[in-house]
Amino acid sequence: HAAHELGIVHRDLKPSNIMVIENKGILLPKLLDFGIAKWNRPSEVAPEPGTEEDRDSGRDDVKTTRMPVRPRRAGRVVNLDDSELRRQLTPPNGCLGSPPYMAPEQRYGADGVGPAADIYALGVVAYEILSKRLPFAADRTDNHEPHQSAPVPRLGDSFPPLLDRVIRCALDKNPRARHSSALELAEDLRRALRASIREQLRISAQLWREKCGPSGLLWGADVLEDALRSVPRETLGPLECSFIAESERKIRRTRWVRRLLVAFATVVAIGGFLYRAAMQARLAEEVSEAAVTQAELEQGRSAVLHNDMVGAQQHLGEAWRRGERSAATAFMYARALQPLRSELARLQTASGRMWSAVFSPDGEQIVTTDDAGAQIWNAANFQTLSPLPHGDAVYSAAYTRDGALVTACGDGAVRIWDPAKGRLVRKLRLRDLAPRWYLVVTGGDRVAAIDGDGANAAVWNITTGAILAKLRLRGSKFPSIALSPDGSRLAVSAGDDVSLVDVGSSATSATLLGPRVRALAWDPTGSHLLIGNASGEASVWSPRGGRLALREIAEAVSAVAFSPDGRLAAVAGDDGTEQVSDATTGRIVTQCNYLHARIASLEFDATGQHLAAAGASGELAITNTRNGMLITVLDGPSQQLRVARFDPSSQRVVAASWDGTARIWDARSPYRRWDAAPISTGYGLFGGVAPDGRFLAITCPGCDTRVWDTADGRLLAALPEVVAPGDDAPVPFPVVSAAGDRAALARGKAAELYELPGGKLLRSVGHAAAVTAVAFGANGELVSGDAAGAVLVTPPSEEPFALPSSGAGIDALVTLPGGRLAAADADGRVRVFDRGVVTAELNAGIRARTLRPSPDGQYLLVVPSHLGRAAFPVLFGHEPSTAKLDAPQVYTARWVDDGHAILTTHADGAARLWSPDGTLRQTYRGGPRFLADADMSPDRSMIVGGGGDGLLRFWDAATGRPLWTLAAHKPYVMGLHFEAADIVTRGIGGELARWHLPASSDVIGPARS
Repeated sequence: HAAHELGIVHRDLKPSNIMVIENKGILLPKLLDFGIAKWNRPSEVAPEPGTEEDRDSGRDDVKTTRMPVRPRRAGRVVNLDDSELRRQLTPPNGCLGSPPYMAPEQRYGADGVGPAADIYALGVVAYEILSKRLPFAADRTDNHEPHQSAPVPRLGDSFPPLLDRVIRCALDKNPRARHSSALELAEDLRRALRASIREQLRISAQLWREKCGPSGLLWGADVLEDALRSVPRETLGPLECSFIAESERKIRRTRWVRRLLVAFATVVAIGGFLYRAAMQARLAEEVSEAAVTQAELEQGRSAVLHNDMVGAQQHLGEAWRRGERSAATAFMYARALQPLRSELARLQTASGRMWSAVFSPDGEQIVTTDDAGAQIWNAANFQTLSPLPHGDAVYSAAYTRDGALVTACGDGAVRIWDPAKGRLVRKLRLRDLAPRWYLVVTGGDRVAAIDGDGANAAVWNITTGAILAKLRLRGSKFPSIALSPDGSRLAVSAGDDVSLVDVGSSATSATLLGPRVRALAWDPTGSHLLIGNASGEASVWSPRGGRLALREIAEAVSAVAFSPDGRLAAVAGDDGTEQVSDATTGRIVTQCNYLHARIASLEFDATGQHLAAAGASGELAITNTRNGMLITVLDGPSQQLRVARFDPSSQRVVAASWDGTARIWDARSPYRRWDAAPISTGYGLFGGVAPDGRFLAITCPGCDTRVWDTADGRLLAALPEVVAPGDDAPVPFPVVSAAGDRAALARGKAAELYELPGGKLLRSVGHAAAVTAVAFGANGELVSGDAAGAVLVTPPSEEPFALPSSGAGIDALVTLPGGRLAAADADGRVRVFDRGVVTAELNAGIRARTLRPSPDGQYLLVVPSHLGRAAFPVLFGHEPSTAKLDAPQVYTARWVDDGHAILTTHADGAARLWSPDGTLRQTYRGGPRFLADADMSPDRSMIVGGGGDGLLRFWDAATGRPLWTLAAHKPYVMGLHFEAADIVTRGIGGELARWHLPASSDVIGPARS
């Protein structure tokens, strides 16, 4: 309308030339492309072309410059100010516009085109917007016939008639019949729109009332907003107002609901995101925690298997704290904590380092020395009895045979004390010197001391205080001194040589060449001197026999000791090696290294069977002097142990350390309840598959037969040697009755029955051939088989009777549940007897080493003989059938898990668990050497096996993972079984041991608290 008032006719109105913009939320249409617009100003008032008015009188004063333009198709320069040429750019009276939107008069030229043409084009645009189609299909200027003659199509029934009439008026063929202006067209459209919305509102309100006001008929926010924009509220009736009010309430409710839903959805989304993030974080944390826990568990397992109990305590303790508390973990953790239970007390000094500690001869007191003095402690409750002031460091203390206490102090005095009263009896000094006495030893009624520089030594009479000998030495970093038990001989070294001094005459009786002597010890008789030097050599010297070499060149010797009976000599080196030798022959008895660190002191216990070695690593190792087996390793302080001493009972040991403590430990094995010495120095025990039970009979070739009650380690009888039937026949195992009141063994062509305890011969049953197997029947009768295949049954107080003969030698006999009897012969046949009649005969195809029936008697396990070629046991059911367990060479086989499984041991060092049908269920890998025997714990949680390396190996029964190892016998474990909760083991030389593992809960709880 504004353009028309200025005389401008657009002539090309169409949707693409109308742009709608938004300004502050209001939509504003804008006209574009006035390229073919016409100025309809009357010619009489139009400015002359080329005049200043024509150029634009309203423009600014900016000076313009005419620019020559060279058209692309012309070769001459054209001046744009040439009005004639400018007018030719748009030819006059041309047909211009877009055909679908051109008014009929536009077809015939531009002179007759006025504002009515734009009204027509706006009508076409409105028609197209409303109906989504053009009123006339005219896509070319020469196809304009519909605009000229065709009537305007109706908008459709969905539009109100008034709107249709407005559009028809705008599209009238006659320009004069159209709206006089764009404003008039706009007003008519608004009126039609209002009329339409008003009518729709009335109809909707009427319908809403008729339907009893359902909310589904109310208007939404957008429709209601448009309606109220077109229809004033004051023109509405009560029904329409109610309808609008209810619609607005619905809109408000809807908005609140939407907001609540959005808020709820937002909260849910945020909550879900946070929950998911939290769950992911928690899962990641759990995975991480599980990984860390598993890593700690595996490191702890490795530490336990390598006997690093300190590391095992750390790692398994952390896994335990993190919640890993399975039975296997508890077992390993308890074994790692067990050494802590061996520490009985810890005596603390208030003055620096602890130099020495020793029990009194009666075992009732302990004396410790430190940087400022000494103290006497009660050995029962570990309370201080008497402080012994010295004013300087006390480096050594020793008791005399009559109970007096002697201390060596750095102030130059050796003091004699009454330990019962804590009273100083006497000070022993040199008149002209005040050496820092470092070591003190006693013998008889005499005491000897040497200073820390190895420059002075002296001997006094304890009773009188008289000085008996005084020696000036060459000095050494390793001063050594030894006084014979009767006090008559003194051995002292402060350099390369050893000086032997006759204390009575103060004369040097002999000088023994070193070099670099570091340790000395007299035997109990005072006739043999044990010497160790820095070259690693150790020897026993005697006046009559000269030198007896015990050890050649090795690591430097750091400590030596004689056993109380003088038969054994122990030598230890800087590398931790311990060697025990026969002091008379020089033969090495045992050699071991459990500490792998310099050993500061050695001492035998009162029995001579145990040796305590105090290491610079802070650990104390106690070993068995018969076989070198480790009894226990006691974890001490991080700093070195100076000395370790047994109490008179050999059950406790005290050790002093530079960390200022003296620790008292239980010197006994925490697991070994008792053990029995070997009956043979050679190898020959064939008891690995002997019947298990409380009472065991052990025999070796060339040795007697010993019957033991394994409950308390009591020897019931020593019976004659079992006589083997021949070189190619199995060794007939001796047997003991279930009640432990009788024993039977093979003696050539007789089976002998003995009374227990005592070993009285009760009966001898003769055979025509050598006896090869013996057993006890269900009613106590003696059953014996011989090399000719005969089987005799001898009831108590009755004559023997024979069972049907086999024709081949009897290899094994066993009593089955229900009183039946099974016998295996040399032809590989197994026969079952019931009341003297053969009820079953099966061909196993192998010679049997032993027969083991299942607990219910339905199956019989045939363990192959070491003389046979079979590499697997044979399983017989109650029907004549067999099932072979396909596995490497078998050593033993037994029923476990109440007869629901079979456990076998093999030459490859593994144990295997089988189902009765021969299906392999689990494999337990051991060491590289054979596994001789294995058993399942009563609670079915563990498998325990032993074999060629002398170790007991413990596995988790469910997973097969190794848990722990325990040194049991040297060199082999040949048999084992559970007796209640304990383990009874048998060594190759006939030695026995019973082991008790405290319950995990009994160890972990007290140790952690």
